Parts: sequence; C-alpha cells; structure tokens
Amino acid sequence: MICFCEDCGKKNQVTFIEFSTGQARFRCAVCGYLSPYHFNPRENAILEQAEIFFEETRNFPEILGSFLFHRDLGLLKNHMPEILKPADLDFLGKKLARIYEYGQSELGHVNETTLCIADKTMVVKKMGKTLFMIIACKSSTLPRNISERYFPPAGPGAF
Repeated sequence: MICFCEDCGKKNQVTFIEFSTGQARFRCAVCGYLSPYHFNPRENAILEQAEIFFEETRNFPEILGSFLFHRDLGLLKNHMPEILKPADLDFLGKKLARIYEYGQSELGHVNETTLCIADKTMVVKKMGKTLFMIIACKSSTLPRNISERYFPPAGPGAF
C-alpha cells in the first residue's frame, strides 16, 4: 500500500502499521516521521467493533485470544498470548486469510473457516474486504452468544 508522509511528502510503501495511543500510524522510510494512517470509514467501524469484541471476550475462558489481520498491512490488533510474537501472528494471519479466500473462491456462501491445531481451534471471520478476525478457542466453535452477537448469520438472499 502506498502512502505519503505528512512531514516530508515522500511516497512510502507501507507494509506495517503501528498503533500508538490508539491511532494507526506508519513510519516514513525517508525521514522517519510517524505519519497517521487513515482507514476508510467502513474499516474504522470494523476496528471499533473489533476493539469492543476484544474487551468483552476477555471474560470467556473458551477464547484464548484473537487478532485482527489486514491482507495488505498484516497484523493490526493483537490480543493473543505473549508467547506468540507479531511475526508469528503475521505469518499465521497470511496463511489463514489465504485458506479462507480459497474456500470463498469455490463456495461463495462460506462465512467462516475453522482450523483445528492440536487441541486448539483457529476461527477465521472476514470482517471487511481485506480485514479478518482470527480467534483462538478451546472448543471447535465459538460460544453461541458471542457468535450471534458479533457475527450474525447472513440474511436471506445473501448467497
């Protein structure tokens, strides 16, 4: 993704977004300035919804953690155990987003991908055109009250 620095005006190939003080920013490769990154309104709404999801699911022992992944920018928000480093989550996010998109290409009505690893489950939900929520659970599905509240099923005619 290409963005221009607010300070020097130079073009930057943005591959990583920092969230400092709740604001999305990228570091200019030329001058080092921390420029704000502006998401579109739809992405901002998804980021707000994701933040609420992160806060409210801390009390559910079935959910081990979750993170928000952008197909082009990588890891955006991380609420996973500290043993998983950002590079690990970026790699995992790329692979899981690709698996989800392969399923979508063949079966357009797929709205969730689940991958079981050992005794843990990774649930991938598409939140926007390029945004994915990846949730690590102890069970093979999300708790029903969470799934219905944050990821309502598609209405009639959605397929």
